[in-house]
Amino acid sequence: MSWNIDLVLMVRVLVSDLVVPQTYTDEYIQRVLITAGIQVDAEFPFNHTYVYDISALTIVPDPVVSVDSPFMALIPLKAACILTQGEFKQALGQGIKVRDGDSAIDTSVSFRGYRDILELGPCAAYEKLKWSLLASGEAAGGGVGKAVLGPHRKPGGSALSTISWYYDQFTTSKIGRRDRS
Repeated sequence: MSWNIDLVLMVRVLVSDLVVPQTYTDEYIQRVLITAGIQVDAEFPFNHTYVYDISALTIVPDPVVSVDSPFMALIPLKAACILTQGEFKQALGQGIKVRDGDSAIDTSVSFRGYRDILELGPCAAYEKLKWSLLASGEAAGGGVGKAVLGPHRKPGGSALSTISWYYDQFTTSKIGRRDRS
């Protein structure tokens, strides 16, 4: 299977974990990818039905072999989001704030960087990409936000109760354009 190589490398790039010694093991990132897959699968309709097994470390069918581009774009972003959220929680537990008279030590100011990463990093990129793919029709069920716009009313219905009455008035020049004399 190639997902456990390609997607792991993608996550490592997203969280800047390429330099040896690496922070995360491949197996840990694979488990995070499977967790991310389960979460994203509940939010986004992929073209394939995937089966996830976190204990056996498998995703079937392999999204890299089947070239499922939305999967290969969304899942590493979600996995990187999960990892950065974990790092933020761990950093919060290590922060200290000490005040003794006029002197003070505060290491919690460095958490603003983590907050920026959460708000602008992989978590934000995931949400933006997910909604872009849904709106563009890349999702299995088609796009969202599609509508039919134009003059339409039920036969025999009152023209005054619909927007098409105004359209009819405009097109027959009974009202006319307001921007011209």
